[in-house]
Amino acid sequence: MSRAAGDGKRWQVAAALIEDRRLGWAMVLGGAVYGLLSLSGWVVFPCPFKTVTGLPCPGCGMTRACHAALHGDWAQVLKMNPFGPLLAVFWGVVTAGLLLPPGAREGFTGWLGRVESFTRWPAWALAALLFYTLTRWFGLC
Repeated sequence: MSRAAGDGKRWQVAAALIEDRRLGWAMVLGGAVYGLLSLSGWVVFPCPFKTVTGLPCPGCGMTRACHAALHGDWAQVLKMNPFGPLLAVFWGVVTAGLLLPPGAREGFTGWLGRVESFTRWPAWALAALLFYTLTRWFGLC
């Protein structure tokens, strides 16, 4: 494998979860159970980062933001965590890919892998999430 091919693979997050169906389904189902329990009022476990530091972690508020988005309350989405709906779209794409029949799934995974390698969206999303988190910590948003 050439170096360029290896470098492109590292950016394939959704495609990798669809290719490894057991891991993909475990992540989707685990997230769904966690989300449903959280939205029903159960505190599954407190955020360890916030417990230790008193500051919200980058993921704090994502479940509540997704819930607010489902209800069309975009002001609440922005207040809770604007990355929540983006994460929901990501998991929607992964779930759709996992549900496809084998031939279509392979084609979709190949296309998605090329898009992910070209855009390198995981790096951009991580940078934006970290920037957002820092602005939360210092009261800028």
